[in-house]
Amino acid sequence: MAVGGHPILARQTFKHLNICESLLKTSTVDEDALPADRCRTKFKNAMDFDLSQDNLKDTPSSSSQLLHDLPSKKLISGTDSTDHSYKQQSASSHHGKDSGDTILLTTPLSTPEKIEHLTSRNTSTQSYQTGSAICKIEEICEAMTDCMIGRRRQFSIHLKSRSLGAKDATPGSKEIFTSRVVQFPSSSPREAWKFVALLRILELSHEALVTGNIITKRDMYYRDPELFTKQAIVDRFVDDIACTLGLKRDALNVMAAAKGLVTGWFIMKRRNQSIMDYSSAADSQLVPWVKEIEEMDLSEVKWILVIEKEATFRTLAGKRYWEYSTAGRGILLTAKGYPDIQSRQFLHYLAKHHPTISIYALVDFDPDGIGIMSTYKHGSVALAHENENLSVPSMLWLGLKSKDMMQGGKENEGLLKLTERDRRLAVKMLQRNVCQEDGDEDEWRKEIQVMLMLNKKAEIQIIGAGDALENWLNRNLGKEKNRLELL
Repeated sequence: MAVGGHPILARQTFKHLNICESLLKTSTVDEDALPADRCRTKFKNAMDFDLSQDNLKDTPSSSSQLLHDLPSKKLISGTDSTDHSYKQQSASSHHGKDSGDTILLTTPLSTPEKIEHLTSRNTSTQSYQTGSAICKIEEICEAMTDCMIGRRRQFSIHLKSRSLGAKDATPGSKEIFTSRVVQFPSSSPREAWKFVALLRILELSHEALVTGNIITKRDMYYRDPELFTKQAIVDRFVDDIACTLGLKRDALNVMAAAKGLVTGWFIMKRRNQSIMDYSSAADSQLVPWVKEIEEMDLSEVKWILVIEKEATFRTLAGKRYWEYSTAGRGILLTAKGYPDIQSRQFLHYLAKHHPTISIYALVDFDPDGIGIMSTYKHGSVALAHENENLSVPSMLWLGLKSKDMMQGGKENEGLLKLTERDRRLAVKMLQRNVCQEDGDEDEWRKEIQVMLMLNKKAEIQIIGAGDALENWLNRNLGKEKNRLELL
């Protein structure tokens, strides 16, 4: 159930977005054909909205007749109607050479006390985040409306972005942020397009939040493919908006299309009271969204195995290894390579609510395999603000390791030379804090050094097919079980 929100009022503002988009579509055809006063005029009165600071900067004369004509003077609903006044205080701002003195307008709901009051009737983290996200988006709507009524104002949004991508993630290192300004009107069609794309994503997210529905990033793209042009645009803006607002992406009711698969001896009860028995399912299922989970029965589960490759996962799932393993009943999970957020969230949920169940990683003996395991265990810089709710520090490395590669003897399928990219990635990993001599992953450091020295890497297939893989797992899971019992 969505918390707060006034979709009708928000749509009033988002309706103006169509005007911007129409102008944009005209401008992208021929930039030189644009009227000079439309996109090249320097606006003396500028409105600047900084999402990360919760404040709105405007000229003292800012007022919106439209807001007075609407059913409510504020676009944010769910608060005590006895106090809708803004707190004003003078401030000085420098947003380019045309900026002057400004008035700092702080929206009441931006303060932690007010948000706390909003969610006093529902103290769950989920409801708090949903209410906070709705408030933030509707604050932008209100500012946008005021700016449009002013006509001669330029509206700007400060967007926080991470400077490192997922492939450059360095567990243990600090987040590095860059800030960029997206504004409208602007002096170029490209800047106008960025602004409209950003507002469209906010609109779709707001719609999902107030209706209580979930929207995938893929769905967002197909709602307006001509505007977004490619999926990467949606991905970038969604993550940056969540980062800027200080929220997890799923707090915006936006998620990536699930790619992870899971099977095993467990039962899940969803919030809609439906029950899913994974042990009786004919095939593996997509990893469930954590928000859907009411409770889970893992009473008979002894281990959880995270597998890098889908082919290996399907081989073991087809033989119901999770049921017949000599190590006891378990759970198999794969994200088909580097994990998506949904798979990481689910694994984190299992580790948090069932800490006595051991979680193991089965990955290739190469830099990417260790990188995949590291993403599960320590998180990534790309989503460092969410790592607390995504990482699984208790994860153990089951294999492959150098000893498994050396036991092959003759040339084996899956034994390969390191590429230049592999070597660069391996050296990079050795520079990470967790791989230092005083770091948490001493075994990783030693194994990577062996990998570089031998100039070899090995894929899971080197273990063998059929019974060979099951025997290897039985043997190694048994050893780990005995080792942990002695601790």
